Amino acid sequence: MTDTTPFHAGVPCVNGEAERLVVEGLRRWIAGYQTGSIACWELAWNLYAEKLGVERARPVMTGIGCYARALNGFAKCGFCLLPYDCKRRCPHEALAVGVVAAWQCGDREAASGIVEELVVGAGLPATLEAAAHLADNLRRVDLTLSSGLLRPSVSSLPSCTHSPVATRH
Repeated sequence: MTDTTPFHAGVPCVNGEAERLVVEGLRRWIAGYQTGSIACWELAWNLYAEKLGVERARPVMTGIGCYARALNGFAKCGFCLLPYDCKRRCPHEALAVGVVAAWQCGDREAASGIVEELVVGAGLPATLEAAAHLADNLRRVDLTLSSGLLRPSVSSLPSCTHSPVATRH
């Protein structure tokens, strides 16, 4: 007999869940670029589909993919990533989330300032556009990042410790 139950709608996101989804999506997506393995992207999709449901996950995954591509392609140095599901955030991850949070709060100046710390000058427009796209797609599925993420501390931002193609997993 054919199962006619609708797609699983996902578990409602609790406070902080939007940040976790953005960080985990970026970790998996950038790891896919760094390793050349589609398995990383499949892990990202599975996480989003489980938490948001298939329909809500699609636009957010598009946004994550574009933003990760910009960060990976224009990073001033190799983008630092912590392992999947790690509860901590490295400075690069905190900055990347801060850009999207700033855009969601309407603070374009803060978003631009944070992006300047992450990417080379030539990548500023593409990275800001991708962050805006992700911020808008998150909002469309009722995911809002905390304004407390708007300006992360950059005093501990690591210097370039590895090449952009090196894997941190």
